[in-house]
Amino acid sequence: MGSKLGSKTIRISAILLVFMAVLAALVVAGLITAPAYASTKVSTTAATAAPKKKLIVRAVFQTPVSEPWDGAIHQAIKEVAEEFRERGIEVDYKFVDRKSDPKDYELALRDAARVADIVFLDAFLKEDIARKVAKDFPDVAFAAGSEYLPTPPNFAVFDNWLHQPAFLAGIIAGKITKTNKIGVVAAMPINEVNRIVNAFIAGAKTINPEVKVKVVYLLGNIPPGESPWYHPATAKRLAKTLIDLGCDVIFAERVGAEEAAMEAYAAGKKVWVIGNMADQYSRAPDVTITSLVWDMRPTVRVAFERVLAGTFTADNLGTYSWTCFNGSYLAPFHHFGKPSPPLTKEILDLVKEWETKIRTGATWIPIIELPPEKVWPELQQAQRPAAAPLKISEILNYVLAIIVVVEAIAIVYLARKRRAGRA
Repeated sequence: MGSKLGSKTIRISAILLVFMAVLAALVVAGLITAPAYASTKVSTTAATAAPKKKLIVRAVFQTPVSEPWDGAIHQAIKEVAEEFRERGIEVDYKFVDRKSDPKDYELALRDAARVADIVFLDAFLKEDIARKVAKDFPDVAFAAGSEYLPTPPNFAVFDNWLHQPAFLAGIIAGKITKTNKIGVVAAMPINEVNRIVNAFIAGAKTINPEVKVKVVYLLGNIPPGESPWYHPATAKRLAKTLIDLGCDVIFAERVGAEEAAMEAYAAGKKVWVIGNMADQYSRAPDVTITSLVWDMRPTVRVAFERVLAGTFTADNLGTYSWTCFNGSYLAPFHHFGKPSPPLTKEILDLVKEWETKIRTGATWIPIIELPPEKVWPELQQAQRPAAAPLKISEILNYVLAIIVVVEAIAIVYLARKRRAGRA
């Protein structure tokens, strides 16, 4: 029985081998299609198609590209597009800006998505619109400035992770202040602003524990319907208030604060400014020590490469804005770096030492996204201001009101007493 079973097994194995050989021949000949196990369109494309040689890029911005945040994205796209053209890759880039109205914003996004391989955008305060449009165009890559997470399959996010150069700028502020009062003019207390402001304050207090900080926001101080991201006139007015309160270093998280510092400097008061997003030295060369620079080129390069290779995914691209990727850093010190007052060689060496620690991973700059008012004691106290002393006229009014009330009570009492006596 054993020999019969063995010979039967050999025959079955031989039949299976013949069947498999025939099946393989049919697959090779193309008469039978092999099953596809690729789970996404992206991975299939990457495995079978040659990299694209043309890239259609569109961008939709809420503010004018003269505003530093969107300007940093716009400038990076232009420069990286030129790099790719030099490599023989055609890049068609167009943009629209000033799309702050929700309807205009959505229409612009849809127009861009109909023709683009990739759309860059700022999604802040319009996250629902941006993600809805991306969902309607699943084959288009979306790279969005956002404080939230990516959404599969095609909505990647990035942000201006400037907390590391902000800490370095804080070190400078803590060293050069003479009043131990530094100010911040910011857009609004949301995550991407909070972590920059908190890192700036942390840097200042690390070097100078005596520093006190005052933070003011455009949001709540701008005319109705105006953008809290870009309102230089309001930023200037708020900065002037900080200067009047004794702040001699201003972190201009928003453009416009440097104008107040220039006016103070012209009047003989030494007030220094640290800019944000891009090198702001040309705006106010007498007072701008340095700026936090957001360099979007590393992020744009990665996004371009992934779209061309068919490997774009819903990823968090924010890492490429970190200092170690050269996505953020301090702008040149220009004439202040000679050194010239208020900078000294000691300060410049100290900043370089801390920058080296950050770039090599030898130190960690905390990412604190709570509103600064919930982090720093002096700002917490500022949220509970003492009642203003009453003016003399107000006191007299209260006294007169009390006298009137007492007289009325007395009149009523005497009238009741007379009626009771007559009865």
